[in-house]
Amino acid sequence: MLVISGSARGDGNTSRTVEHLRRALGLRDEHVVDLQARRLEPFRYDPPPAADDFQAIVDRVLAHQHIVFATPVYWYAMSGLMKTFFDRLTDLLLTPDGRRTGRALAGRDVWVIATGTDPHLPDGFEIPFAHTAEYFGMRWRQAFYVQVPNNPLPAGHHFPVVQDLAAAIGAAQKSAA
Repeated sequence: MLVISGSARGDGNTSRTVEHLRRALGLRDEHVVDLQARRLEPFRYDPPPAADDFQAIVDRVLAHQHIVFATPVYWYAMSGLMKTFFDRLTDLLLTPDGRRTGRALAGRDVWVIATGTDPHLPDGFEIPFAHTAEYFGMRWRQAFYVQVPNNPLPAGHHFPVVQDLAAAIGAAQKSAA
């Protein structure tokens, strides 16, 4: 299981949610990729981006069956950090080696957990995640939403949505076994 976090704040609501998920699933630190702590260049057709951490992140995705994308809701969509990562997936379409890597993503399970202040996820929020998963032959599972009544979340906040996501991942793991 790998969590890719697109939070711009290491102590923000999404980071707190990821930490709760990490504990709920018994994940070690190496099962979380914090995009803020990585060097990730924007996508360019030509020339290819300078050496950055994109391929290392993709290699970590390839080593896991279950992938969770964690992002705050910024202007009704995923964070800019997460969008940069998704834009860079285009790298997996441009060369024979990239296409082999892109095809190797098939069969993985994909979830999203998002945080925001609105009562519900914005309409269409999960579409880029679901369509990207479908494009790469991954199984789109579900989006989960942590509505943040106060910003920041109060200390000791209980995350029932995280428990729901952990249960869904557990069920998917059991059905695959």
